[in-house]
Amino acid sequence: MNTNKKKILLAFSGGLDTSAIIPWLKDNYDAEVIAYCADLGNAPDGIYLKEWATKLGASDFVFEDLKEKFAANFAFTAVRAGAIYQDDYLLGTAIGRPLIAERVAYFAKKFGCSAIAHGATGKGNDQLRFEKSWAYLAPELEVIAPWKIWDFTGRKDLIEYLSTKNIKFENTEKLFSVDVNLFHRSCEGGLLEDVTKEYEPAQVYSWVATADKVLKDAVTVNIEFQNGLPVSVNGNNLSPANLLTLLNEVAGAAGIGALDLVEERTIGLKSRGLYETPGGTLLHLACKNLKHLNWDRQLLGTARKLGEIYAETIYDGHWHSPTRLAMEAFFTKASESLTGEITLKLENGQAKVISRKSTYALYDEAGVSFEIDQYQMHKHAHGYSKVVSYGPWKSGQRDLKNGLQYKLEE
Repeated sequence: MNTNKKKILLAFSGGLDTSAIIPWLKDNYDAEVIAYCADLGNAPDGIYLKEWATKLGASDFVFEDLKEKFAANFAFTAVRAGAIYQDDYLLGTAIGRPLIAERVAYFAKKFGCSAIAHGATGKGNDQLRFEKSWAYLAPELEVIAPWKIWDFTGRKDLIEYLSTKNIKFENTEKLFSVDVNLFHRSCEGGLLEDVTKEYEPAQVYSWVATADKVLKDAVTVNIEFQNGLPVSVNGNNLSPANLLTLLNEVAGAAGIGALDLVEERTIGLKSRGLYETPGGTLLHLACKNLKHLNWDRQLLGTARKLGEIYAETIYDGHWHSPTRLAMEAFFTKASESLTGEITLKLENGQAKVISRKSTYALYDEAGVSFEIDQYQMHKHAHGYSKVVSYGPWKSGQRDLKNGLQYKLEE
């Protein structure tokens, strides 16, 4: 083997695009290609993919199970930050890409590669999520994006190209594309591109039960958080991946967590996505309510504003950036008091909070009660309300004097 030959590490899924990329890189760069694949909950078959990558011409294959790391350090930290993009999207796809990018950068350096390649197209967000991370993590490495430079125009071209290499790719026409990880299931394209037409939910949804199959009986779920991160369900301590898996099953069976959204991609294109995030929906609801219980208005307001920025940062591909790291420091510090339990009732396709409990709670039943005035709030409120009413009082005097006072109708 020529030890000086160019090495390229490819983010490899085994689909048509990345399958064609392996021989294409060898043809056009005279390079040794190493294929990398990770399991974030999409359950790829590592043994089969290794055989397939080798058949395509890869010199080596790397496979990692990243489910625990993905749940703990990516999905759960996004929940802690309250990261929701454009009102509703819980960032299931977006939050998985930086972890893949991080591991690709690691192995590219480990194997002495001079370049990294990926199969994302020029119309989507993933190209930016990968390339921005690699620009920050591995600025010394070249990034090769075949879809932006080769002459192929679609699936038919790629299948024909592989056939010239005596490689047969089974082409199965799909009604829409599907992307899955432990946090969500995403459906886009195909029949879903026409936003004026109704679709059959049973034809699309897989994780979240449709109306005819949803559980008829109510289910109670208690989620315990420590420092803003979920650690147990109904009193059972679980690993992050197992906890998220359990919540996906419970919430999905109850018909919770489906979303039909038209969103704006980073490059400006509007796209329609159908997302199933059952466990994530419960975690966001529970974490939000724990914040309301434990945080004062200033901290809550600051966190809400930063959470929106945090979401856009993830969506736009800036997970590996000084901005995201600085915001993470804020949420880590803020969440020192975000420990407690939230109990939810899942019923009729809806989740509602029925119990809140925390030693850090700022809620004081005695303080808010009409029957008890331990702090003598009534007594102190007289002077307080007089002071804070000074501005309106002064404005009222002025407008009364100048005939501008608000007209009270009969």
